Amino acid sequence: MRPISNDIQNRIVQLLKEGVSGEEISKKTGVSTGTVSKIRKNHDLGDLNSNGGRPFLISTLLGRRILRNFNSGNYKNASDAARKLLEDGENISAQTIRRFLKDSGYAAIHKPKVLPLTKHRMKERYEFARAHLSWTIDDWKKVIFSDETKVNRIGSDGLQWTWTNGDKLKDFQVQHMIKHGGGSLMLWGCLTWHDVGYLSNIKGSINSDFYIGILEDELMKTIDWYDLEKEDIIFQQDNASIHTAKKVSEWLDNNNITVLRWPSHSPDLNPIENLWSILKRRLLQYEKQPDGMLELWSRVENVWESITQNECQKLIESMPKRIKAVYNAKGGHTKY
Repeated sequence: MRPISNDIQNRIVQLLKEGVSGEEISKKTGVSTGTVSKIRKNHDLGDLNSNGGRPFLISTLLGRRILRNFNSGNYKNASDAARKLLEDGENISAQTIRRFLKDSGYAAIHKPKVLPLTKHRMKERYEFARAHLSWTIDDWKKVIFSDETKVNRIGSDGLQWTWTNGDKLKDFQVQHMIKHGGGSLMLWGCLTWHDVGYLSNIKGSINSDFYIGILEDELMKTIDWYDLEKEDIIFQQDNASIHTAKKVSEWLDNNNITVLRWPSHSPDLNPIENLWSILKRRLLQYEKQPDGMLELWSRVENVWESITQNECQKLIESMPKRIKAVYNAKGGHTKY
């Protein structure tokens, strides 16, 4: 550190006590940010929370800078922010940054895995949300939600975290994935207001005939089990080509099953995605990995049957909020 006058040092110390950022102090005094950082350290003006000292004060200007970098994706997480700030002469711990983010209305969430959204798909999602804004929970109670998922015998697909203030998620705040990647076990399942529906273990490739078999078996069994009338239910499925095949559409028409027109690439609208998450989290609670696929399937069945009606109803009760979130995001990604 090159020699600087006592007056400048005293001014820097005073500015530090006022919470002015190192970058701003450097501009005001002509002293490098590195020198400012050393003066902060020499005068015990750093982040002392871990040792019980006074909390580090993040100035308004520095706070805006931190939020701006999180909102733009320049900071991946609190640790990344602390490292980059230190490079700029700001000695702030990751813990302080996390607390500042929480105080600013941000929350750490898992990065949701999403499919790419084109302008056309965003418009489709927005129009769907707008058309269903008036739907109440009573309306959504009639819907049987369905989906496929894969379950790995060993490990998981991993979770990534990001910070959000509740606004529309940006591209860097989501995990991009490839639709229908290979898996150890492929499942089809459905979710109703009354509880989970029947579950299908899909072996081999699936085509329209195979899918019709699932509808004839698992879907119809679910309808019968809960003593539902076909005219009182609405069936939800995504727009996979197998689901929308002419043969499948004819089967649904012939069986008087109303299908909910669903926007493409919209897993965030489907509460069964959260049901799959519950299933997979509980599978990870087993102390030992399954020895084979038969044991994995047995565990899947046990966990599926353990899911309660209350859990199912809470998921379906979230539908109005999901619709509102997609509407507010103008068809973009949401936190769901």
